[in-house]
Amino acid sequence: MQSQILPSRAALVDRIAMQFEYGQSLICLVGNSGLGKSYLAESFITDKYSNFSKAFLQLSAHSKDVDIIRQLMEHTFRAPLVDQKLSLTENFFVLNSEQPAEPCLWVLDGARHLSDELIAELQNLAARAPNTLYILVTAQAPNLLPNALDIHLEPLSHAESKQLMRMFFSELPPDDDPIFATFISEARGNPSVLLDWQQADQQLDLRANMPSKGKQKHFFIGAFSFIITLCLVAALYNKQLLDMLHIKQGVAEQSPELLLEPTVLEAQAVLDERLSAVQTAQAEVANKDSHKDNESDTQAVTAILGALLTIPTDSGPIVEDKVTEIEDSKAELIDTKSLTDNGEQLSLIPEVTQEVYQPDTEEVTSLEVAQSIPEIQNEQISGAAHDNTWFLSRPDSEWTIQLLAVTDKKVAREFINQHGLANFKVAEVLRNGRTWWFVTLAPYASLEDAKVARAKLTTDLLAAKPFFKQISQIKQQIQQSQ
Repeated sequence: MQSQILPSRAALVDRIAMQFEYGQSLICLVGNSGLGKSYLAESFITDKYSNFSKAFLQLSAHSKDVDIIRQLMEHTFRAPLVDQKLSLTENFFVLNSEQPAEPCLWVLDGARHLSDELIAELQNLAARAPNTLYILVTAQAPNLLPNALDIHLEPLSHAESKQLMRMFFSELPPDDDPIFATFISEARGNPSVLLDWQQADQQLDLRANMPSKGKQKHFFIGAFSFIITLCLVAALYNKQLLDMLHIKQGVAEQSPELLLEPTVLEAQAVLDERLSAVQTAQAEVANKDSHKDNESDTQAVTAILGALLTIPTDSGPIVEDKVTEIEDSKAELIDTKSLTDNGEQLSLIPEVTQEVYQPDTEEVTSLEVAQSIPEIQNEQISGAAHDNTWFLSRPDSEWTIQLLAVTDKKVAREFINQHGLANFKVAEVLRNGRTWWFVTLAPYASLEDAKVARAKLTTDLLAAKPFFKQISQIKQQIQQSQ
């Protein structure tokens, strides 16, 4: 194994080898730029499978499919004659028929530079190879190879970041140094950023380049001028506020006096006067049916007064309008020669008056609806819980079987309901700004117990290519998310 490698990275190398031994022929190592995917791939091909025929290709934007096929065949067979007209699978089977190949290990660094045709050929060859063939590919995004097992490379923890820097730097500041601590936290576990540490650039000499007395004098003069300017601006602003306040007070004093609205008693006195005039006119005009007409007029006027007496005190303009309407109606009644329909004309007046004071039920109804709206808006739907607390409480030595890792919680829930899982646990992890849900079967006291449980899974679950993950790793991912 390479001398400069962290324990967590060494454990990941062992995990990749274990996945190959479990029958997974095509693995994709996924991680952001700078996390050390190339370094980890070199460590894997150096330390594992010493008796295999190995090929390590570092791809670039200028790599062509023909050159990649030729290099892979040259590392797999002795002095092969590669036909450029044939595909990767066809060349492999033709050369293998001439000279059987030994167990092979191919490592391709930079899968984003592979063409779609070559990706399909790698998938086909990994499934149909007559001999043992392990293919490891590094990529920055998942699902680049559809049939491959994606293993994610996580950033380093705070302790591992310091340990990595001690491997490559002989002298480092103490841990409580504020500049060094800020650099470690802002690196966010990225090895490429951590290894760019420059000791000379991160030091601050407070005694160097002390400002001279002349510069200090200019600085104080500039600061004093700035303070004086702020004081002048504040005084001017205060004067403008005082002027505006005086103007508002003058306008308030010059405002016209409000005229008092007529009260209900005044309106009643006016109506009494008009009522007496109407009764006199009726007495002079209607000699025959005076008794009958006076009785009907009295009832109509009584209804008018009863309606007016129910008017609130703040409805003066409405009273004046109704008095005017009553006067017009009475004038028409006096001018009319025939008073046979007098009762019908007077009966119309109370109906008009009663429309003014009819209660407005729509306002009450709208108020009740408006008060009930906040109760509907405050309803909230709670989401399903996760098992992060359960994972944090378990011992680090226990194991789990990871069945699924998705970014949609609904997909994870449907997966659990579809397969009827009983002892499942779901972990919620924040990775690269996205939330992941890991569906696992747990707990298992040892790796052997987990292997036995994996062998008992159904065919549909085994098709999802579940793998083993220690609870300590899940706890570390949860803590990093928090």
